[in-house]
Amino acid sequence: MTAVLLRRAAELLLTLLVVSVLVFLLTSLAPGDPAEEILRRGGIQPSARSVAVLRAELGLDQPLFTQYLRWLLAVLRGDFGHSYTDRSPVAAEILSRVPATLRLAGAAALISVTLAALVSVRAAFRPRAPGSRAVALVTVAMTGVPPYIVGILLISIVAVGLRALPTGGDGSPGAVVLPALTLGLAGAATLLRLLRADLAQSLRLPFIKLAAAKGLRPRRAVMVHALRVAAPNAITATGMVLADLLAGAVVVETLFSWPGVGQLAVSAIRQRDLPVVQAYVLVTAVATVLVLALVELCLAAVDPRVRR
Repeated sequence: MTAVLLRRAAELLLTLLVVSVLVFLLTSLAPGDPAEEILRRGGIQPSARSVAVLRAELGLDQPLFTQYLRWLLAVLRGDFGHSYTDRSPVAAEILSRVPATLRLAGAAALISVTLAALVSVRAAFRPRAPGSRAVALVTVAMTGVPPYIVGILLISIVAVGLRALPTGGDGSPGAVVLPALTLGLAGAATLLRLLRADLAQSLRLPFIKLAAAKGLRPRRAVMVHALRVAAPNAITATGMVLADLLAGAVVVETLFSWPGVGQLAVSAIRQRDLPVVQAYVLVTAVATVLVLALVELCLAAVDPRVRR
């Protein structure tokens, strides 16, 4: 395990360095001049002199490599700069919205894992039942449906039609239900499809068939032996679903007016607030990389083949 940890730590640092370069280049080389945008939003007609003064103040007149080094050193200190819109610290703005995003992603992950586990185990008990076949068809259909379509349907049926839940925000206890369902159903479809196939394949393994021939109950065969065999793939799929939830939160937070980091990023993109966009992409990338690293550590703990 020590070798696995050291290797993953080195790969993690290298990955984050590459991500930081890509994030800075993609945002800095985008068309348009941030100095001109800031002056226009402030009600000032940009002139050559005013643009040059503001670019010097923001450090945009320096070479790109110098800008990247200065930005990277500041990020390592936890300083993501100041917003172009209101000059507030970006790090404080991100941190103030992280709890809402984590609450949404956590609720969606709970829905995804619980729903996928319950339905896949139920389908493993009766694989040829009409309900199991219907679940397979619904799973395939849900995999191809974008989350915003699911969100619009839930808003139209549950919030507008039935008036059962609020359409968004973070003010009431039920506000998280619809956005979490929108994210969670998409993740559950992917996880259910993989887990259902792994359980069906595990039940056909010779040692499980032999145990069943000796009188092992079907419930124990599924809950103990088949799930243990399917655990590595299930852990990997769960990690991928969690990473997708972090990335998909942008659309869902915007759709449901959820005050998370994703909604902040969309607003920053519209206003061309580059420090906020850079901070959002970098924080999301770091969170995704950390989730995938944690998945590999869990795999190494449960599967000796990964450690070797």
